[in-house]
Amino acid sequence: MDVERQYLSEPGPVGLFTRLTRVGLLVDAFQHRCLDGFGLLFIDYSVLRVLQLAGAPYRMSPSELAEVVLRSSGGMTQILDRLARAGLIERSADPTDRRKVLVGLTDEGLGVARRANARYLAARQDLLGPLAPDEVSDLDAAVHRLLELLSDGADEDADSDVPAPVASVRS
Repeated sequence: MDVERQYLSEPGPVGLFTRLTRVGLLVDAFQHRCLDGFGLLFIDYSVLRVLQLAGAPYRMSPSELAEVVLRSSGGMTQILDRLARAGLIERSADPTDRRKVLVGLTDEGLGVARRANARYLAARQDLLGPLAPDEVSDLDAAVHRLLELLSDGADEDADSDVPAPVASVRS
């Protein structure tokens, strides 16, 4: 058995985390293949997609966006600055409280969000096409459970002396 195969087939939690890490790296590469043509990092796409899902007029506060995409306020500011420079979002005063700011998609941003989402959706369907619907459902349920465990662990870390994980090196 070659070293790579042995490394990826270790049993138990060690092997599980090795495989999860490998999946994360492969998903990252997949996302780059889908989104680089739009000039977007995955986090940029995520912000555009969340704004799109908010529905017309496609606006949210920076803190709401940061909470959904798991970024610090400083990290979110960097992402929003990048998207604003690209003409994909704009900031405006909240009409209900002028002390607050809202972030909204521009027409160009909505178009890019729609095109990038269509590309990403098609690529995901191609990738997962060989899986039976029950396999997708089983994988989704397992990932949801892991997200619950990891989210609970992150909440516990916030209440302890354990340092919080770095959200992203590339934000």
